[in-house]
Amino acid sequence: MKDSMKISVIIPVYNRIGSLADCVANVLAFDYDNYELILVNDASTDGTGEMCKRCAKTHSNVKCVSNLTNLGPGLSRNAGLDAADGEYIIFLDSDDRYDKSLLRKVANAANEKHPDIIVYSLWEEYYDKDGKLEYKTSHSLPTCYMSHAEDIHHFMVLLEEETMLGYPWNKAYKLSYLKECGARFTDVVHVEDILFNIEAFENITSLTVLEDRLYHYCNEADNRLTDKYLPDYFELQKLRITKFYEQQKRWGTLDQHALSILSGEYFRWLLSAVERQTHQCIPPKDIRFFLAREFNTMLYANLSKHLRVSKKLTFLYAPMLKRDTKGTIAVAQNISRIKRKLPMVFAMLKQFR
Repeated sequence: MKDSMKISVIIPVYNRIGSLADCVANVLAFDYDNYELILVNDASTDGTGEMCKRCAKTHSNVKCVSNLTNLGPGLSRNAGLDAADGEYIIFLDSDDRYDKSLLRKVANAANEKHPDIIVYSLWEEYYDKDGKLEYKTSHSLPTCYMSHAEDIHHFMVLLEEETMLGYPWNKAYKLSYLKECGARFTDVVHVEDILFNIEAFENITSLTVLEDRLYHYCNEADNRLTDKYLPDYFELQKLRITKFYEQQKRWGTLDQHALSILSGEYFRWLLSAVERQTHQCIPPKDIRFFLAREFNTMLYANLSKHLRVSKKLTFLYAPMLKRDTKGTIAVAQNISRIKRKLPMVFAMLKQFR
């Protein structure tokens, strides 16, 4: 007997000729049979598009959507969303792995309460250059259901604290709710996922959280060490902080806990921005100018008084709180050395931020 609830699985792909077969096989191994897989080929140039079309011809529940030009993952997800007709939508990334019970457990939660959004927990896994798993950690929250908007608004802070809010791939969205609230991905790079989720949660009235770790977020050594440089990296991070800050303020839930979480993110990303600049050999005088300018912003003034970190991490943030530009650069340089020479140590240390 076929499972009653249809789920749409959307996966944007770009130049994945070497890994797409494994990705599709992972989806086809789900222990749930009423779903459609929508592969969105984002104008690939390596034969990925042809492979997507062959998959669609071979499997009746696979669709292929082709972008005429390269749009990026966010707008490609929109294209998949437009082609979907499942009751719930799940966005997956092609270079990760998924538990075979993912759809079944999502469907069980959906059938029980029919929430607007379902959030499931995840594994964060780090692999070496040979594909060997070196380190893993989980991000999870206890299973629960909420149907009061204010409770969900407060809970969003816990999701953000556990780094479970921003990702689109650890959530199932009710399609009718997405259409009603009008949430769409934008072409803003790097932070399009969190901006989408902030918008998707704006009018939410029901939420289910699953403690089950159903997603494997794979950090591969080559991708992890590349660290594509974005000149506006910190401005993009400030955008996500500002959007979240404004939303919590609008809801009346911008309490001390929320401010503390946002403050920690702000200073962590500020330090990360300096580390990236030092790695790109940006002249120290230019980095000091960047920091001096940031230390005089309203966002810095609003968040600096709410920073709460453990004593072990105080040395990382002390120069920034003192507006010490040279000291901040020195800390960033040390972090950069660890990140490049001991990437696995750096990955583990990040968990204690």
